Amino acid sequence: MENNCVFCDRIKFEARLVGEKKNFWIVATLGQISNGGYLLLIPKRHVSCFGAMEESEISEVEIIQDEICEAIFEEYECIPGIIFEHGIIGQTIKHAHLHFIPEFCGITERIRTDFPENEIMGIESLIELKNLYAKRQEPYLLWRDYDMIGGYAVCWNPKARPEYLRILVAEAVGRPERGSWRNMDPELDKQLWAETVIRLKKYF
Repeated sequence: MENNCVFCDRIKFEARLVGEKKNFWIVATLGQISNGGYLLLIPKRHVSCFGAMEESEISEVEIIQDEICEAIFEEYECIPGIIFEHGIIGQTIKHAHLHFIPEFCGITERIRTDFPENEIMGIESLIELKNLYAKRQEPYLLWRDYDMIGGYAVCWNPKARPEYLRILVAEAVGRPERGSWRNMDPELDKQLWAETVIRLKKYF
């Protein structure tokens, strides 16, 4: 546990808690870009990014990820079209968290345009991410587009602004005002995350 880390203290997100697993929390995020169903997968252990996790933790993530996708599909009739992580880049909370958003959109070409000098590569799994990160020890952006079946893309060491991937997704789905969770209408946001908890908690 890290002092003053909001993701290390369950009390800070208890109202938004959707589910608990051995090593992870499933939480409805603040700043619902979609109209509900936007979740975070947060490790209980304080760790900087998913690339820095233990192999046993990553293996658990891959199981939970499938459960999250199935639950979102059942309730929102949409598999998460976007899954992403700010791997120590653009994090507003310095504790690893993976985003699941039930929206169909593509952000890959925008990222290529924004960072033409940076290496972007496809990977098959989060275990591959862990192995690459162990060798490279570089910050990264990780994402899965709506048309990536099973795999991910990684952009290594880009100079991205805070909340970069959130902002891209919000723009891509036509809700740019929701790009930063801090700027979200608090009443609307509470309504959306509260409904998300009610609808998805039964699956976990």
